[in-house]
Amino acid sequence: MDEVSIIVDLLTGTDAGQSSSRWSRARDALSLDGTITTPTVIDVRTLQPNKGSRYDMSNSGGGATILVFEDSQNITYPTIHYDIRNETYSLTLHLRVIHDERANGNLNYGRDRLRDLYAILRKVIEDNRRGFTASDGSKFHQMFIGSRTESNDRGKRLYGYKVSLEVKRFGLTIPS
Repeated sequence: MDEVSIIVDLLTGTDAGQSSSRWSRARDALSLDGTITTPTVIDVRTLQPNKGSRYDMSNSGGGATILVFEDSQNITYPTIHYDIRNETYSLTLHLRVIHDERANGNLNYGRDRLRDLYAILRKVIEDNRRGFTASDGSKFHQMFIGSRTESNDRGKRLYGYKVSLEVKRFGLTIPS
């Protein structure tokens, strides 16, 4: 499984032996209301219709969407014999919520939902900061949330954050 798919699995999957998803457990642990249901998590490279380049957010999980894409990869060889490698990946997560008819006159509806979406995302990532194993056995050893910048579009009533994520794999053997 590639790196972006592992993050999508982290955000959408369920741990073994658990009946609820990581996302809903994080939301419940933060005592947030149910306005942020499980968001639609999209791998930006998808060729699936209505995903990737254009997406109707009004039909997504409560109007919340997370776009995931990889920015860069860095490989280091920490031994003198270059027989193992460490990999560091930089990813960007675009968090988007829409301020729509569910607001019922609440002018802070979109901002509040974005704040909740970010809090849940941060909890899911930080709960797995010491490593995450995907459903196919692929593994990250460390995950760190980096910077967060706002990316709002008042004309389209979209609120958003761009969140950087750094993930690391250590001690990978190089095939002979």
